[in-house]
Amino acid sequence: MSRQATIDHLRANHPQLTIGTLTTDDQLEAVQILRDHQIPLLHIDIMDGQVWPKATVGPEFLSQLGSALLKDVHLLVAEPEVHIPLFTQAGADLISFSIEYSKDIAHCLQLITDGGDQILRGVSLNPDTDLALIQPHLADIDFVILLAIGPETGKETFFDTLPAKVKQLREWKPELLITIDGAIKKDNVGEVAKMGSDFIATGSAVFDGVDPAANITFMKGEIASAQA
Repeated sequence: MSRQATIDHLRANHPQLTIGTLTTDDQLEAVQILRDHQIPLLHIDIMDGQVWPKATVGPEFLSQLGSALLKDVHLLVAEPEVHIPLFTQAGADLISFSIEYSKDIAHCLQLITDGGDQILRGVSLNPDTDLALIQPHLADIDFVILLAIGPETGKETFFDTLPAKVKQLREWKPELLITIDGAIKKDNVGEVAKMGSDFIATGSAVFDGVDPAANITFMKGEIASAQA
């Protein structure tokens, strides 16, 4: 699928969930649950323990997943330019990186482009990062992840700042895909769905050790109700 075809496909019904499975032990079962519930994206947070106090998985994890879902790779790492080629080679369908820890935004975007003309190019912004930093690069950006929490904000969330950011990004580039990520729970997903993003990223709220299928159904229902 071409880059534009993927964008058109993902914009067809929004907002939708992009769901991470790293909090569950059985990845194959988790991926099947997402497929059964027509979740288009598998959200994969890549952390190196330097930016966020946690280390997750590497490119070999992607290689084991196959092509059942579009793999939405979110690089929450220091020096993303070092990691991007590894994940383009491992089969990522979307790659975003934290601009705060990049030496050169344009160079990182070019690395994603060089990895394959079908890969969607994205950037991730911490709550206190000025949107103006990405404005000069929007021609080469397919999607933006807006974080409601940051590595230095503790448990404090910044949902109240997101509607204005979504509005500004839409004015700059109407076709941009936008994801809201961070502290998404079953009791707030409905409110987040009203903020105008295309995707809402979650993980632990779904794979909480109880009933992930029921959690997805509930959250999709909350999103649908918010759009009614």
